[in-house]
Amino acid sequence: MENDQLHHVKSELEKKKRGIVKTVEFMEENNSIMSDYSLIDNHSELTKMVDFDLKGHTTNCEYSVRFTRGEIKDQLLEALVGRTWDLDDIEMTQKHSFQYGEKFIFVLETISEDQCYIREGTSEYIEKVNNEGAKKQILRIAGNDICVTKNSNVYFADFNKKCISCLSSSGSASTVISTLPFVPIGICQSVDGGLLVSLRERELDLYKLESHSRRLVRHITVTGDVIHEYEYQEDGHTRLFTLPYRITQNSNSGICVVNRTNEHVGDLVVMTSSGCITSVYRGQNLKNKFSPFDVECDSLCNILVTDIYNKQIHLLSPDGNFLKFLLSDNEVNCPYTLSLYKSTLWVGHWEGLVKVFKYRV
Repeated sequence: MENDQLHHVKSELEKKKRGIVKTVEFMEENNSIMSDYSLIDNHSELTKMVDFDLKGHTTNCEYSVRFTRGEIKDQLLEALVGRTWDLDDIEMTQKHSFQYGEKFIFVLETISEDQCYIREGTSEYIEKVNNEGAKKQILRIAGNDICVTKNSNVYFADFNKKCISCLSSSGSASTVISTLPFVPIGICQSVDGGLLVSLRERELDLYKLESHSRRLVRHITVTGDVIHEYEYQEDGHTRLFTLPYRITQNSNSGICVVNRTNEHVGDLVVMTSSGCITSVYRGQNLKNKFSPFDVECDSLCNILVTDIYNKQIHLLSPDGNFLKFLLSDNEVNCPYTLSLYKSTLWVGHWEGLVKVFKYRV
């Protein structure tokens, strides 16, 4: 369309150019015999054809095409055409390590580079500890998962009360959103400042799906208004999840859900914010079946997911394709939970071990 308009403008300018040339030639050839009235008429016609204002705009032209020189900005250019980076540049270096109990680290959420919230196995409370394991605060909340927002608000997925609770400055928790009749499992902040919560109905068999079973991810505001629900694929019939366990939203707005399909196996569902599946990752180059439990995303939108039975942390591309394993067998042992704060990655293991790494991208 723009090419057609430019072609039309050039054609009109050529016509005007030819008209001006003919008028000037006529006036030069007939200036000796031209009457005063003819001279005035020809001069008026010539003035119309070359009528430019002081800014150089042709006032009697149907189109006014202009060009303004832009400024190349690295961030916008990368968003349009992408960027090149070396996979070998992504590496982890251990900074701290401490033992927290004897059971698996069920909940792990960083507050800063040197502090996190942590919950062991079936414990009925959550604690705040530093990167050496020193205990700073006890919160008597049975939280399935924790979310610390960018403005430092702390939300808990409370499975006993079937609600989302918020931590006050005094250390007490109050219900802000009821999830009845569902049990909240995982929680994270969405890119728009709301919350994403994974939910299930209260069934004894977690992995058995009946026609009435509900397994979904709900996008809500911090006051509980529902923005979107993710339960079925685009056909409206095929389920997205067996048991949506942990969840995070990438800075590119992609939603990553650890989907447990039975007690020992699972997959990672990567989908758009509208609910369209981008990929379903089931592991690659593995000795044992893929068993993910937690997921995080880094500043390049890469996806990190734990794999407890293969004793690995998988690094995936933003669309869910395998890139590499982040750690060797002797650096990590049965990783269960993850939490990334800027360039510090906390990893909770099966037998109560916590390791803190410098994560470089």
